[in-house]
Amino acid sequence: MESLRNLILKNLISLIKLRVLCLYVVLIPTIMVLHGQKVYTERSLPELVTDRPDQTESSIVVLPGIIQVETGILYTEEDEASPHSRKLALPGTLFRIGLFDRVELRLGFDGFIAEDGTDEEDGIGDSEVGVKVFFTEEKGLRPEMAFLASLSLPTGENAFSSERKDPSFRFLFSHSLTERLALGTNLGMAWGTKANESGVGLNTLSAFQYTISLGMGLTDKVGSYLEFFGDMPMSDKGNPAHSFNGGVTYLLKDQLQFDVSSGFGLSQSAEDWFVGTGVSFAFPFLK
Repeated sequence: MESLRNLILKNLISLIKLRVLCLYVVLIPTIMVLHGQKVYTERSLPELVTDRPDQTESSIVVLPGIIQVETGILYTEEDEASPHSRKLALPGTLFRIGLFDRVELRLGFDGFIAEDGTDEEDGIGDSEVGVKVFFTEEKGLRPEMAFLASLSLPTGENAFSSERKDPSFRFLFSHSLTERLALGTNLGMAWGTKANESGVGLNTLSAFQYTISLGMGLTDKVGSYLEFFGDMPMSDKGNPAHSFNGGVTYLLKDQLQFDVSSGFGLSQSAEDWFVGTGVSFAFPFLK
């Protein structure tokens, strides 16, 4: 009876969390955009450039006095895993806050995660804090360049937390090919913590990360991209994970963008396939 009561209570708490987070995804962006409409008539905001839905982080930083919110849902499956594994994460959210002309503060949250496979688990994921620094504009063969450093924070529940503060960094490059074509690349390192093979203790291991994305402006409001990305273990055992994905963005308003994306793994270590959708918007917090 006690175990049944605990199971019912756990499922009820998870359901409440899910509803609150779903409400957050829909309600908060709507309030922010409606509130921002009055401000936008008083201040001209720059073009909305987002770091989603692709894996390639842009070299553009959010300008001082502006907050940009990028949030969405991601569903992944590993069909060839034994047993079959599925995971849903929502709302994965990134707050980009302009501090200085060349610097933005980044606050991220993995959201609520539900996963089934060997065991069914659900709970809150980890958070992240970071900073992006703009280096130099594009000139001739020299690409536009920026640097991104992040630190994960073990704020999640045990099943979805690294239980340590794991750092990462990337060098961000972008180059205009034509008026409507741009090439973006990221190169960097990330450290992740996982349990030792013995099951006792934790070990923080490094991996090299790369992305290469071709962005295409189809119209003034519609964009698309094709992308390769992956990571290669450096101090960890295992094989590289390479993936391919693509997506479409639609600018609903000047500072409100909708996106949808999907992709699949190219190597055995990568997730078999994934699909996601989200929304991004910006508004000034300083007039």
